[in-house]
Amino acid sequence: MDLAHAPAFQAEASVPSAVRTPYDRLLTWMRPRDHRVAARTVSALCAVGVAVTVLTLPLAPAQMREANPTITALAVLALVVAGLMSIAAWFFDEASRLAWALCPITAIAVIVFVDLATHDASVSAQIFFVFPIVYAAAMLPRQGAVLMTALALAGELVVVFSQLPVRQALLDSSYTAAALVTVAVMLVRGAERQAALVAELGRLALIDPLTGLVTRRAFDEALDVVLAHPDGEEGTSLVLIDVDDFKSLNDRFGHPGGDRILVQLSELLVDGSRRGDVVCRLGGDEIAVLLPRCTYDTAVRRAEEINQLVRTHGFQLDVGELVKVSVSAGLAHAPTHGSDAHALYVAADSALYEAKRSGRDRVVAQPMPAV
Repeated sequence: MDLAHAPAFQAEASVPSAVRTPYDRLLTWMRPRDHRVAARTVSALCAVGVAVTVLTLPLAPAQMREANPTITALAVLALVVAGLMSIAAWFFDEASRLAWALCPITAIAVIVFVDLATHDASVSAQIFFVFPIVYAAAMLPRQGAVLMTALALAGELVVVFSQLPVRQALLDSSYTAAALVTVAVMLVRGAERQAALVAELGRLALIDPLTGLVTRRAFDEALDVVLAHPDGEEGTSLVLIDVDDFKSLNDRFGHPGGDRILVQLSELLVDGSRRGDVVCRLGGDEIAVLLPRCTYDTAVRRAEEINQLVRTHGFQLDVGELVKVSVSAGLAHAPTHGSDAHALYVAADSALYEAKRSGRDRVVAQPMPAV
């Protein structure tokens, strides 16, 4: 089943790109994938940059220490800001969108001011422009990484062209730009591959590999969502389905044959579901169907339709061989039989047990309470 049909997996409604402002897009681009890891990265890079700058300044040539007082004051202020950023980043959370946008941009400004204040346009000074690019490529979406790379290149050009002859500036900036862009491209590609792998692993954790149905973990999340946020007055119904005599089918046709029955049964259930329904393989031959916005009477009718559909379907095992299968089903309704997931499971499971005890190949629904 397509996870998009499950309420727990519907993406948050996003603002259409046509009405999003450039400011909103900028903040989105600059939001890190993991704000805790980003905080550690910002702190480490700022701390290293400030420490190296302060510790190596006494070793710099005399002309590098003779600076314009205004620029020097700005550089000192920039270093103080960088130091504060390394501490403040620990207090930023996912909601601190503006702070996350300003941090790496401010870091580039700090590097520019310090290089201008120290009259340093050497490779040892330009190398610090790698820091914000490393952060952006590892932590930000591709658009943010591109923006930060462009800003770092602009800062590097300001440093070299304001302090070196044009010919030397062109030569130095060409080598540095090539290095910065290469670092950015390699890190962005690596981060995107890792993000894709993590997303795929997350998807696989929510999908049963045999049937393609959602797993118990995903189903429970969906159930919690629809119970906590009911949409309408119809309520939510839960149907638990068990294949009758599944052990006998496995003994007769082997486990591959039993697997094929489960796969075809899952396809029947998914094809007969509405958008918003969630079909889950709980384990073994037990399947659950979540019916949001479904009244008790409608759920009973739909469970009976499932039972009849399975009963009349020919399950294909070997070429030319069709097998008849039946299922038992137990049904419970929220809030009629319980308002939380545990109570609903218990009620539906009790009804399923009664369906199997009373002869199988039938639907048993928890009775409505007497008025």
